[in-house]
Amino acid sequence: MLKNKIKKLLVASLLITTAPLTYAHGADSQTLSTLKDSKGDKLTAKQMLFRENPGLLKAVAKGGAFGGEFSAAIAYDIFGRSEQAVNDARRLGRIEEVAPRTWMLYLPIVNAVLFETDEGLILVDTGMNAAGEAIKSLIKSVSNKPIHTIIYTHCHVDHTYGTWALMENKPQVISQKELPKCFDRYYQQRGSLAKYLGQPLSSLPRSKEDFVYPTKTFDKKLTITVGGENFELRAHRGETDDQLYVYAPNRDAIATADYYQGFLPNAGNGKRLQRYPGEWADALLEMASENPTLLLPAHGLAIKDPALIKENLTVLANALNYIVEHTKAQLNKGMRKDLIPATLKLPKQYKEHPTLNEQYVSPQDISKMVIKLHTGWWDDIPSHWSPAPLKAQYKEIVRLAGGVDIVAKRARELAPTDIKMALHLTDYLWYSQPENPKVQELLIEIYRQRVLAKGTNTMEMVNYLKEMIKARTLQLEQKS
Repeated sequence: MLKNKIKKLLVASLLITTAPLTYAHGADSQTLSTLKDSKGDKLTAKQMLFRENPGLLKAVAKGGAFGGEFSAAIAYDIFGRSEQAVNDARRLGRIEEVAPRTWMLYLPIVNAVLFETDEGLILVDTGMNAAGEAIKSLIKSVSNKPIHTIIYTHCHVDHTYGTWALMENKPQVISQKELPKCFDRYYQQRGSLAKYLGQPLSSLPRSKEDFVYPTKTFDKKLTITVGGENFELRAHRGETDDQLYVYAPNRDAIATADYYQGFLPNAGNGKRLQRYPGEWADALLEMASENPTLLLPAHGLAIKDPALIKENLTVLANALNYIVEHTKAQLNKGMRKDLIPATLKLPKQYKEHPTLNEQYVSPQDISKMVIKLHTGWWDDIPSHWSPAPLKAQYKEIVRLAGGVDIVAKRARELAPTDIKMALHLTDYLWYSQPENPKVQELLIEIYRQRVLAKGTNTMEMVNYLKEMIKARTLQLEQKS
């Protein structure tokens, strides 16, 4: 019963209201449980956390915007089309001509690219669900030509789910051949994806009818000619196994998809399907070899400096290759898997380069993705092959340590100087005794410190926030 209530609260009230509230930081849960917003509606646990700790949303937004504008309404329901999300897409979306007959469409979180030809328009990616109408309006503001072709660079929802609003002239829709299978997974595994994407289950697609599938697919390379101009589609596994980029040789321009993101890319996401850092690097080096004068990324700003383009693509490729080769070398030495990422130290020329800024994942996360690609699920520790239940393990550890109060006290002592160890101690308590009010309070306190700590990346923050919401939910249930 309690489990079902927690699930309902976790997916409820996706928007964070902006009505003013006044209460002391760390107010007790009895006080919090009676708080209401300006409309008189009782706040959810999620809203309370963000209201009590405004720095949390700011921290998530820094990396979660992917180099663009951040919209909470879109980020927390990227499959949906709420009124607020649609309004945010319209308000924050803009179109910029970056070269003759070439535009960047800057939307919350993601970009799309528009090429105009004599025969019609080529649109590279279509944003998320709520962005469909905004994209349509932005295109009409610069061209009266019909959309001739839509190209999906890969299957992710922020690149493909706005197509529903753009099919008036029945354009051809092109993708790499593996993309339809990815679309199928969205509705076949909707429960799992809702969990790992952090999205409300109610918004996840239910059938094929919720997508606009490609009308044409290809494997490695495809050249299309529209209005007498060639556009080359080149596929390399990277963030997905269906990813491609678009090279427009007549314009010296490349629409990079998610291969280039302006920061250390999302190549090591522990909550997503397998990613391919080595082949990702191959795509980047191939792009650099074309010496483009215009780079059009799916996240971040367009780049018009040829020297900077070549440098950024090459440095990113070399850094990814360094991570791959280092990780494989340690595997070949027989090093235990959990020890390998900690041995990875990027050379200075990579670590300090702006295009490798760590904000969403870390080099160590990417190393873990390489390990996942080349080995099985076992982590090399014999007792972990058929382990005792985690709850039982942690209960025994807490018992041996002397109980909840002693472990909690030590976690608080360690937090200022060793937050990672403090998190482990907190987890021993949380996963063995989540019903204990002292444990709930400690988890919110220690996890908050980790989210706000310098160097915590976005994906790590999201994981802590999810457990903080569970703890707050339990507090409210116990006080009601």
